[in-house]
Amino acid sequence: MRESVGRRGWGWAILLGCLAAAGCSPEGASSTAPQKAAGPRRIDVTVATVVGQDVERAVQMVGTLLPQEEVTLGTEVSSTVAKIFVDFGDPVRVGQVVIKLDDRSARLEVDRTTANFQASRESLSKAIQLVESSRANVDRAKAVLADALTNRKRLDGLFTEGAISASARDSAQTQHEVALAGLRAAEAQYESDRASVKGVEASIDQARAAMEIARKVLKDTEVVSPIDGFVRKRLVNVGDTFKEKTPLMSLVTTSTLRLQGEIPERFASRVGVGRPVRMEVEAYPGQLFPCAITRVNPVVDAENRSFAVEASVANPKGLLKPGFFAKATIVTGTDRNVPFVPEEAVVSFAGNVKVYVVAEGKVEERPIKTGVRREGLVEILDGVKTGETVATSNLSQLATGTAVTVQKGSQRPGKNGEGAQPGRGQNPGT
Repeated sequence: MRESVGRRGWGWAILLGCLAAAGCSPEGASSTAPQKAAGPRRIDVTVATVVGQDVERAVQMVGTLLPQEEVTLGTEVSSTVAKIFVDFGDPVRVGQVVIKLDDRSARLEVDRTTANFQASRESLSKAIQLVESSRANVDRAKAVLADALTNRKRLDGLFTEGAISASARDSAQTQHEVALAGLRAAEAQYESDRASVKGVEASIDQARAAMEIARKVLKDTEVVSPIDGFVRKRLVNVGDTFKEKTPLMSLVTTSTLRLQGEIPERFASRVGVGRPVRMEVEAYPGQLFPCAITRVNPVVDAENRSFAVEASVANPKGLLKPGFFAKATIVTGTDRNVPFVPEEAVVSFAGNVKVYVVAEGKVEERPIKTGVRREGLVEILDGVKTGETVATSNLSQLATGTAVTVQKGSQRPGKNGEGAQPGRGQNPGT
């Protein structure tokens, strides 16, 4: 019994030895030997080239269209409305009569002042004639005085020689004194008549002024338009009696309008006179109206921290109307060759924005600062340069140093071609 068990144990030992020997054979070694360690794992990615494009920088503004000129017509005197020739919406031209006032009193005043002026002119003519007569009297008095003086001197000589009596000499002296007094009287009358002429001339000036005022009042009974434009509002009716300086009608010009709006103070260094502006209004969606900045307020409003600007808008076809709400883009400059990447290359998580730059089979994580977006591309303000390559797929599996395999045919520069610079791009409010 013991021999049987012993033989059986030896059998198992021999069987295990044979199996061990078989496992060590060359054929077994080739089939069961462990494989070599695999290389680093590579991630398949698609890529895109960072392209350079021109970016137009601009500031956004909202504002209101105002008329270039707005006039409220009135008169300086009380009157009554006789006729109204235009109403709101009607076009008007410079010098066109738009309202006619009652002119009966004005015409009578013109007649009265004209008559006074004519009377003053006739008085002046008479006064001038008197002056001429007075001047002639002065000349005659001077001649008489000269004769009296000559006669006196002659008789003084004869009296000295004893040829005439003292009474003859005294008579000559009296004649001389009378002639001198006559000259002085003539000169006094002449000066008086000259003063009368000046007084009449002053009255003529006053009469002329009164006549011109009366004519102006008569002319003002025809209320005329001082501008080319349209009637904004009629403020009176036929038959209305009003006091002086009462508004009668409001007119506006629309061939050129003013766009007024406000800009935040942080853009003060970028907005100035002459800057081009593209304006849009809700009445004509999609249509741009070009204009330019004409005025910039030098003072910033301390309450809202903004400053007013104004642009002149040509309106030859009359499409735009005063009061329109407008949105405007003020062009402040153009940056050249700005880097752009496809939107799918940008990763944003927890406030961090980044891309993965591919170089020599590996990726590098780059934090970036983005700008405008257009046509599936994103502007990169900082972080990458034009010409670099960025990954556009499997971004969640990438990190700095990750080995990648670029899929064939995946490289692309963006929608506009490598190095493309497609026209205009806006950067609202920056």
